[in-house]
Amino acid sequence: MKALCPALVAGAVLAAASPASANGRFPSAEQLVVEPGNPSHLAVQVTYGFIQTRDAGATWHWTCEDAAGYGGVLDPPIALLDQGVLIAGVFDGLVVSSSDGCTLGFVPGELEGRFFVDVSASKVDARRAIAVSSNGLGGNQFDTRLWGSDDTAATWTQRGASLPSDFLALTADAAPSNEQRIYLSGFVIQSSSNYVGSLARTSDGGQTWEIVDIPGSSNATGPYLAAIDPSDPDTIYLRLEGDLGELLVSHDAGDTWQSVFTATSQLLGFALSPDGSEVRVGSETDGIHGASTSDLTFSQVSTLGVRCLTWSDDVLYACAKEADAGFTIGKSLDKGLTFLPIHHLQCLSGPDPSCVVGTSVADVCPPSWTVQKQTLQTDLCESGTSSSTGAGAGGGGTGDDGGEDEGCGCSVPPAKRRAVPGVALGVLGLVVALMRRRPRRAAGDHREGSTRSLRPPRLDFSFTPTISTRKPRPRP
Repeated sequence: MKALCPALVAGAVLAAASPASANGRFPSAEQLVVEPGNPSHLAVQVTYGFIQTRDAGATWHWTCEDAAGYGGVLDPPIALLDQGVLIAGVFDGLVVSSSDGCTLGFVPGELEGRFFVDVSASKVDARRAIAVSSNGLGGNQFDTRLWGSDDTAATWTQRGASLPSDFLALTADAAPSNEQRIYLSGFVIQSSSNYVGSLARTSDGGQTWEIVDIPGSSNATGPYLAAIDPSDPDTIYLRLEGDLGELLVSHDAGDTWQSVFTATSQLLGFALSPDGSEVRVGSETDGIHGASTSDLTFSQVSTLGVRCLTWSDDVLYACAKEADAGFTIGKSLDKGLTFLPIHHLQCLSGPDPSCVVGTSVADVCPPSWTVQKQTLQTDLCESGTSSSTGAGAGGGGTGDDGGEDEGCGCSVPPAKRRAVPGVALGVLGLVVALMRRRPRRAAGDHREGSTRSLRPPRLDFSFTPTISTRKPRPRP
């Protein structure tokens, strides 16, 4: 493996030293999803919007937060559906993109104004998805509902009955082998200071719900669904939030739980192999650990510090800190032993130039990009090669089919430090603390916490809407 490109390392350090101007947070990748049936299309939720590649990492384009109707410190959950349609849950509703990603807007009607805390694509049919909303009613009561779409997010309906009013949802997923079996993780709110980690489950698509406690999960250790076994709807993997993140597994639909891994920091990464036979977990301090699901005996496979893991077909993807790992997004073809960089922080190409005037991305994102590119130090790659070339993978070396990385992908001199406008972080209260996707957390009535400057249009699925310039509502 060759040494890291000095210019790239310098840029990564500067980017880490300067907060992203959009919301005061350091640039970071938080969640990666793959389009079903199209492994060349990846979407990543980052702390400054969304980035997507449609050519397996050769080029990456940016969708700004304003185009998707959110801002501040929210990390919206995302999913990719058939034809490349992206869905995202934000404070003010459920955002859906056009297939080309150029236009985004809120699903109209009953979903508008609801805080969507999680979205999940079907593992069986790429046209299907579920989403869960939780809105505060006051007095520690919540309006929590499950929604579903069977037509690639074109139409949505409530699935079954609303959840009990003391239940606050955090994550949702349907069992691949039986999509009538759906789980929601969250809290039963007993008082403003007493949150009991709980699992809501249904075997009839949401018509009836049963809620059971999750041992060891409370205010500071929120429960987040990690995966459901592809062939056994009773086997659930779940992460507990906390300074020492923990992985739990249940083989009886949540009646009992076993702790199988404890991290030395937040457990940000989890990936289950497509056949359910292996699992990978990771944090920024522990590297990546792996185990067979037959015994769940973990051992370290890489020292790479990770912020997300995704296993799709025979590829394991990882999000990492550029300054530490030498890449922001990497892929492994050997189950996590080595990683090949496919995206560098500095090698983002900005808004997709194929998006024409009249689309969300073309109309809203270019002004923001002028500042964002300075924060990311993108000049390091504007004269270089593609995003997917470059050195550095951390934790066990790099390689693609066993070969060494060919070196630096940015053929420019080291960058000089620039002054980047800083934006102070606001205190958004409990909801934002819970919604931060480290892993995802959510709470309360909080759809008014967005700091966007432009609100996306309501969707009419002709994808030629007019952007509204209605000012954002004040935070409560």
